[in-house]
Amino acid sequence: MPDLARKLELEAAMLAAPGDRALRRQYFDQLGRLAIAHTGLQTANLPELGGPLYLRCGTPDVAVLAQIFRDDAFAFEMRPTPLRILVLGAYTGYSTVDLARRYPRARFLAVEPLVDNYRLLQLNTLANPRIRTAQVAAWHHPARLAATRRFQADWAIRLHDEAVEAERTVGAVSVKELLGHAGWPGADMVVCDASGAEREVFANPLAPWLNSLDAAVVRLHEQIAPQATAWVNAALDPDEFEHRKLGDMELYVRREPRTAYPPIPPEAPLLRTTPGLSTFAIADVPPASFGFFVFDGGNCQIHPNPPGGPPARAIFTLRADGHERFVSGVLHAGQPAAPIVFTAAVQREDGSLAGHSEVTMKQRESGRLVIEFGGKLSGTVRVALQTAMAPSAPTANMAWARWLNPRLV
Repeated sequence: MPDLARKLELEAAMLAAPGDRALRRQYFDQLGRLAIAHTGLQTANLPELGGPLYLRCGTPDVAVLAQIFRDDAFAFEMRPTPLRILVLGAYTGYSTVDLARRYPRARFLAVEPLVDNYRLLQLNTLANPRIRTAQVAAWHHPARLAATRRFQADWAIRLHDEAVEAERTVGAVSVKELLGHAGWPGADMVVCDASGAEREVFANPLAPWLNSLDAAVVRLHEQIAPQATAWVNAALDPDEFEHRKLGDMELYVRREPRTAYPPIPPEAPLLRTTPGLSTFAIADVPPASFGFFVFDGGNCQIHPNPPGGPPARAIFTLRADGHERFVSGVLHAGQPAAPIVFTAAVQREDGSLAGHSEVTMKQRESGRLVIEFGGKLSGTVRVALQTAMAPSAPTANMAWARWLNPRLV
């Protein structure tokens, strides 16, 4: 299929030149040609994400995807540092995925009421542990809503509560209930693209959840929700919030942020559990299946060689961005077994040693290994994790050497 072959060619080219804007425009044009001539599920592979996003051909998905990842709809600067972001009308998750990339310390609750959209939202966000989802509508009180009003060429749906009971098939809750579901005391930022329900979401200007809010991105649908603009502007007091246009959305930012934390880098785990690849190598590791393996996502075993053998090592290459230390839990999980020496070393891009530390663990003993860099570390670094039997050990039997969530912080 020529269209699909061209898509794959462009994906390879973007991977080699991720900053080429013209190439990106060509790619989205090609996605559009695929989407308009086919039906079925297709993927978009963008170099900054490390994994695919799914879209439905024959639907507006590709247009929404292009708005976010070609036109940079969310490429705006804010004074606040949102750590809890509530996305109302999350659709298929494209905006949530982009915001998760832009705010690597934040956690998300992405809310989408319509079942077909929600299935794709789950698929697109499942690999990111910072994103939770809920299949429900946001409203000003608990309700059952009908999905019988269509607009925008008949593909968008305006939920409403003006229908007979049999037509009310969609559950709705208040923002307060959504925050309780997430276990959050409040949200620092809300993104609301709820097909007219922004009027109901912001209906109460005295709602307590607004007190913690530092920023809101709202798409207004005045044509199907009259007075929506007035309701939102009343809830986000202009004395408290600056208001400016953001493409076809509105951006409200609190003048004196409540969550303007100093910038710190997100943790950089050695063992990646999110989409994308992280480079590593092993050296002198026993060839048995228990020699090296990853378990429970971010942990690994590096089994020591018998006494007198070379240390077993796993070497990771990753990017430091102002990180100040290496941290890992260590566990000698074997029994009965001789003591194990756990050693970690971090090497800078120029080959110099940023830090080194080691600790000896007896059987069934656990601890923590920390390397302080004495400053902020930047650039490509190599982290070596090493295990060896203690000098007095007679054997490496049952020497289960576990590294628990090794990471730069």
